[in-house]
Amino acid sequence: MKTIACPTCDQDVQWDMNDLQKLKARWVMVCEKCGDSLFSVSEEEKEMILVGIRLTEEYVPDIIHAYHNEDVKKLPSRVWFGEIKKSK
Repeated sequence: MKTIACPTCDQDVQWDMNDLQKLKARWVMVCEKCGDSLFSVSEEEKEMILVGIRLTEEYVPDIIHAYHNEDVKKLPSRVWFGEIKKSK
């Protein structure tokens, strides 16, 4: 779930890609408070967004979850990348 501010009623609205509604040739996200359109996408744009979400969920590591599972007391507090060498 994401939060977006409605430009009409200025209320924070929770939304999810699954909440899109078909309106003619477009998929529309409407404000649950006032009913105005927050944004709309074409069928192709919707599919591209969903593919992007699936790829992100599948291939991008959950850094926060991984960090919480680490024994962070053993991790160094500084990161060192070594010396920077000049290229010729």
